[in-house]
Amino acid sequence: MTDIQLPDASFTMALVANLRAGLPNFGGIVDQHGHPAPALRQLGLVHWENGRFDTAVQTFAAALSLVPDDPNLWRDLAGVYSASGRDEEALTAIRKSLAIDPLNAHSWQILASVGDRLDDVETAEDAYRRTIALNPNAPAAHLGLGLLQFRKKHYEEALGSVRASIALDPVNGVAHFALGHLSFIANDFAGCARAFDEAVRLTIPLDPLTRQKRARALTFQAMIDGRVEQALHDYDGIAGEDREDLDIIARDAFSVLSASGNLEAAAEVGRLRLAEKPDDPVRRYLLDAVLGRSMTAAPPDYIETYFDHFAPQFDNKLTETLQYNAPRQMAERVVKHRTGFRHMLDLGCGTGLAAAELQPLGASLTGVDISAGMLAEAKRRGGYTELVKAEAVTYLETASNQFDLIFAADSLIYFGDLAPLMHAAAGALEPGGLFALSIELAAGDGFVLQPSGRFAHSLDHVQAAATDFVILETFESNIRLEAGRPVPGLYVLLERC
Repeated sequence: MTDIQLPDASFTMALVANLRAGLPNFGGIVDQHGHPAPALRQLGLVHWENGRFDTAVQTFAAALSLVPDDPNLWRDLAGVYSASGRDEEALTAIRKSLAIDPLNAHSWQILASVGDRLDDVETAEDAYRRTIALNPNAPAAHLGLGLLQFRKKHYEEALGSVRASIALDPVNGVAHFALGHLSFIANDFAGCARAFDEAVRLTIPLDPLTRQKRARALTFQAMIDGRVEQALHDYDGIAGEDREDLDIIARDAFSVLSASGNLEAAAEVGRLRLAEKPDDPVRRYLLDAVLGRSMTAAPPDYIETYFDHFAPQFDNKLTETLQYNAPRQMAERVVKHRTGFRHMLDLGCGTGLAAAELQPLGASLTGVDISAGMLAEAKRRGGYTELVKAEAVTYLETASNQFDLIFAADSLIYFGDLAPLMHAAAGALEPGGLFALSIELAAGDGFVLQPSGRFAHSLDHVQAAATDFVILETFESNIRLEAGRPVPGLYVLLERC
């Protein structure tokens, strides 16, 4: 942390002499001990207000050389440092102020703002919370905390903080702008459009991407209200020059509405899309999922078609937007039990996200996936001894006793009944081999096809299907975000009997 050097006595006394000569009432603005620090502080504030930041810094520092334990002067010095873009010095000064007076909400607010600008998230978040604890009616602190939570993708907490800020300061356009984006994530589409409109009324302009989001929000809300075809018809007029391709709007509407639980509207959108392309396996399967039709596995043509199309943007969507990190979580479980594997299998390897986690664990790594597009991304990433295009169960049935580790991150979610896959995996593993897998947790005791098109399973179902294995470890954790909310999941490590 940057240190702050206060001026020596000669500089301070010269400044005081000049100040005394220029102020006829100088004697009236000294403290009870006759120190001229209050006069210096007033002069520093005048310099600061008039944009003479360096002179203000010198004046506040001179005052502090006389009264170094004055928390208000340290806070003023921090403020002028901050205003002039010298955040490291501001951080030092505000910490000195808080060391003297830790119960000043304004000082904590300054620390929060400085920490935020320095991207010191831990310091900023703690300081925002301390500000609010000392002064619950501080709208800037609620907003700052909300924006920080937004960046951390803690959307529900961010929404609460931004709403608290608006309740205290309803004419802050930035807060309404943030509320619009957070409301969209929370699937409050009517609230999203209202918030953006209020931001505009408060002179906050909407950028093109935000205008597109507003048009989507109005369109999705009309669909929820039962006007699906009319909403699609009206979309171009709402979006104007910011309009997107209508097929993309319909596709994303189906995805968002199904994820947010608006299944009736999603089904109607899905029927319209399937009518346009009745042979499309992706549209057909996802509509079946929304309609709750009974299935034991996702059709291979759906998986292959969907992921071939999705492959180029898969990594960014999964890791950045959905905060997916299953490979790391699973590898941590495996390392606790064993390393030095002879031949590992990444089952449903996708774009190869698990390769970096698996490479240190063994000498040979085979990746298997049904999607040629995903395998092409995995090849570009590297790390595999071999990449094979095949359906998972079919491949396992031909790989007798080949592997001592099978790693299946986010691939069992496309199988309902796990018994056939578990049996095939047992045949592909040598005795004592490990099978690491992740599932989305079902509320019941079996498995269920979710509107997302992914299956969720109970631990009881995994145990019943894994008759050739013993469970070494289970670990509950969120798998990803879905419609801005965490998806509960389970990591399981099995050993072949």
